[in-house]
Amino acid sequence: MAEPQVHYYCRPVRELPVGTPVAVVAVQDFLRDEPACKALWNLVADQFNTRSKFLTVWQGVRHLCVHRDAAGAVDGLLLLTTPVNWQIDYVVVAPSARGQGVGTALVVAALNAAFRDGAPYVMLTSKASLRPLYEACGFEVVRTVA
Repeated sequence: MAEPQVHYYCRPVRELPVGTPVAVVAVQDFLRDEPACKALWNLVADQFNTRSKFLTVWQGVRHLCVHRDAAGAVDGLLLLTTPVNWQIDYVVVAPSARGQGVGTALVVAALNAAFRDGAPYVMLTSKASLRPLYEACGFEVVRTVA
């Protein structure tokens, strides 16, 4: 049985401290970094097995939050669609970086960027098991779909 999907909402009202450095980059700048692009593709393919969904979502992505390990390799990414209200579409963290606050740092960096840009709110949909992460970052549950 599939895990329920949870829809979240967050209204960024101030900047929050980020526990680890995360760069927020425009998609055009990200595409110039071939190793980062390869890391994104590999993380999405390994963790989501949804390449067709990724390719559909990618068309609307305007910014990415990027975390790099001590050697400079990308080990965490978050994709943002930013028409007026912002949408977090993918949060991917390499298995070697899990449990180190990378996911939280990516989400907080996205909320901070939304606040600086004046976005009225940020939305996302995720599996229910990630609820503690998103609620700790200030998101509220709007709806759960089984």
